Amino acid sequence: FSFAPLDDVVMGGASSSGIDNNTGIWSGTVTTANSGGFVGIRSTPFRGRTTLDMTACAGVEVKLRGGGGRRYKFIARDSAEFNGICWTTSFDAARGGAFGRRDGSGPIVVRLPFDGQVPTIFAKTVADRTFQIQNVVGFQIAYSKFEYDGDLNPNFAEGDFSLQILELTAY
Repeated sequence: FSFAPLDDVVMGGASSSGIDNNTGIWSGTVTTANSGGFVGIRSTPFRGRTTLDMTACAGVEVKLRGGGGRRYKFIARDSAEFNGICWTTSFDAARGGAFGRRDGSGPIVVRLPFDGQVPTIFAKTVADRTFQIQNVVGFQIAYSKFEYDGDLNPNFAEGDFSLQILELTAY
């Protein structure tokens, strides 16, 4: 699969991002202008199948470079509904240099267990839901002003950002 941008312009905001699916570099500018404050990328439909059965997996690992110490969200989706529930896990990217481990010396691997996901819709938690692990239809990565339920992302900053997704695997 590949990723495509999904930014706050869909709701009247002014942020913008782009993804180079050959290099995995996702970059852009995020702003709170016009009540905005998020950028994201969402996977395109899976080739040759409509869903992934991930019952044999505990979660997803993402190998990354960069990110500027910002807090991002990784999202697994178990419904093809465009604005359906997002199974969300927050993670902090590397602080060092433009691209590197937390100390600035290379890529990092972030483990995102399925049992730690938070069910959300538009960054608001949703109660009494069960992740349909046998029906994964897509993935997203988001960078947002908000964490959950109106709380602010403690590692959010307006301006330019860049995050390179090197590899995404199940574990």
